[in-house]
Amino acid sequence: MARKYRDDFASQDVEPEPVICPLCERVIPEDQIEDHHLVPKSKGGKIKVPMHQICHSHIHAAFTDAQLAKKFSTVSAILEDPGIQKFVSWVKTKPPGFDDKAEERSRRR
Repeated sequence: MARKYRDDFASQDVEPEPVICPLCERVIPEDQIEDHHLVPKSKGGKIKVPMHQICHSHIHAAFTDAQLAKKFSTVSAILEDPGIQKFVSWVKTKPPGFDDKAEERSRRR
């Protein structure tokens, strides 16, 4: 009996849906997706949301783990912070793949 080969051509042609950053609402390139624990793992958090590397880094630069666990455990709570609002309004003007490498270099000195 001959074998039937099933080629699922439809699934090969379908592009995956873009991942949108909940902080800046821009598309996240695949190489820049980082999972942010809404409550830090060190505080028992398990729920994660995908974010741009730059957005994720900014959150952890702005808040301690204790602050994230107690007061900023949702994206909407994080977005209420004036410093985050200023960052988001700035980063929204950048292309989806933008990553501020200069910021990282200045921290190493």
